Amino acid sequence: MRHLPLEALHRQAQAQLSHAVPSALANAPVFDFQSVVSYGEPGKLSLLARAGAGLLDLSHRGRLAVIGPDRASWLQGLVTNDLAKLSVGGGCAAAALTNKGKLVGDLRVYLRPDEIWIDVDGTRRAAVLEHLSHFIVMEDCEVVDRSESLAVLALVGPHAAAVARSVFPALPPLSAPPALDDHAQVDVEALGHQVVAVGWPELGLPGIALWLSPEAAAPLWGALRAAGAIPLGFDAAEVLRIEAGRPREGAELDENVIPLEALLEGAISDSKGCYLGQEVIARITHRGHVNRKLSGFKLSGVAPALPAALTHDGKVVGELRSAVQSPSLAQAIGLGYLRRELLAPGTVVSLPDGSSATLSPLPFV
Repeated sequence: MRHLPLEALHRQAQAQLSHAVPSALANAPVFDFQSVVSYGEPGKLSLLARAGAGLLDLSHRGRLAVIGPDRASWLQGLVTNDLAKLSVGGGCAAAALTNKGKLVGDLRVYLRPDEIWIDVDGTRRAAVLEHLSHFIVMEDCEVVDRSESLAVLALVGPHAAAVARSVFPALPPLSAPPALDDHAQVDVEALGHQVVAVGWPELGLPGIALWLSPEAAAPLWGALRAAGAIPLGFDAAEVLRIEAGRPREGAELDENVIPLEALLEGAISDSKGCYLGQEVIARITHRGHVNRKLSGFKLSGVAPALPAALTHDGKVVGELRSAVQSPSLAQAIGLGYLRRELLAPGTVVSLPDGSSATLSPLPFV
């Protein structure tokens, strides 16, 4: 998906910010889909977002829609959270699982008047679309890919709501902290374009995602920049994500992960009816345990090459999946998995380069 006017603005902002705060990552590729890697030194930009409002282009993410009269009852049987508790304009975190309880995709589900929208990491878009479509048998519904026809921008930080309201005056009063309630949606208009504003807590800060048409992306990006938002690339967003202790597809989340290992309990209902993979989740919840859990680590050295084995008494006991230099903590931190018998706070494990990693509560910041 290529939104050319918006790309030009990305390049302009990247040149301006990288000139002020140089980054070795500028213009480097990250994934096999469009994603702005860097606008400059990620630590500095993450601090600016924490103090104000950061602006991200999330158009590389996957956006699916479930349409048809049976959409709600059908999808209810395929995701971990209880969609029956949602009203129009509401949403929730959820997951799609295999029948063995393994993760197909980490999802955000939004109930619209005539559709159900699903937001998923771009690397899992095709897999989730194929997985869900496979289970349509007699139901009158369909999963369609809207990734090319919808762009997504996001504002994060304590001033995100103020910046958004300067561009979208009709945005209704917001809750505290100053953002929409998590996953709630409001239809607004700005510069002649219709936009769906969604509460977006994914980086551990107040946040608002804006779902809009590709042709609206460039003018609204420019308006949000003029209102004071600071562009963030993947690298600065990654600092905020890890500081918040949030797992990500392609790092802590993959097809071998069970959601309970990744601390995704908030995406799982323990009271709804059957869904694909529920038997495994229920058995672990009520009669067992997982052997490893997502954990945060403070690192004694610099961020190592990843993934990195974690050892204790000469035995491999886990794996570090992500690491960044945290400006808020003035040290390297990371996320990974550690065996359950070592989950006591303060546990120290070793990295391949001889440095150490100390278990730390999440979130870091």
